[in-house]
Amino acid sequence: MMVLLPSLLLILACLSGSIGDEDLQKKVFVFPSANKKAAVQVNVSLPQRPLTNFTVCLRFNPLQIRPYALFTYSTKTKAKDFQIIKYSPSQFNLVIGGMTQIITPPKASHSVWEHICVAWNSTTGVVHCWHNGELLPRFVMRKGYKMSSNGTVFLGHDRDSWGKKDCFVGEMADVNMWLHVLKPDEIHSVRKNEEVPNPVVSWKALNYTTQGVRVEEALHEVV
Repeated sequence: MMVLLPSLLLILACLSGSIGDEDLQKKVFVFPSANKKAAVQVNVSLPQRPLTNFTVCLRFNPLQIRPYALFTYSTKTKAKDFQIIKYSPSQFNLVIGGMTQIITPPKASHSVWEHICVAWNSTTGVVHCWHNGELLPRFVMRKGYKMSSNGTVFLGHDRDSWGKKDCFVGEMADVNMWLHVLKPDEIHSVRKNEEVPNPVVSWKALNYTTQGVRVEEALHEVV
């Protein structure tokens, strides 16, 4: 019988809220105040092979300026095998296979909502990061590293911080993931909420589990 980590068991036991597989266009996840136990787990089916190339995009509107996780891919061996963290108003931290890279966009966001896309290619190790549609200087992380395909996606928190005060508070939308590196024109299409084929996580057909997080109509303009 497979043994799961206690923290993961706790999350799965507590995720007794809504389960959905639905089109969330023009909707958002609303994460409540940080003293509430709020969680979103995305149920994604990945091919039974190592995860070596992918692109993750999402839009978020934070209520706080302290560090918080936006997107976490957690495996049995590494709770934070891949993670996008907003560390401060001017800094992101990217984690791949236990290695962290600080990312500081040269331009501050001029809108309340921020849009970020991160793409990684294991063969070359090259990382592409787009912030509000602008491609930042590329860099190399964990060349040749392979992630297990039997992982779990968490939004707004990670496997170890569920229910703690370092979870995300605010609104999140337009979460998508592909198993390849998107081209610049595809990134611009994603930012405008235009369809890019073959996502493994799609905001237009999201299978998710939540507790303490509300789904509400979006009140923001796509920019």
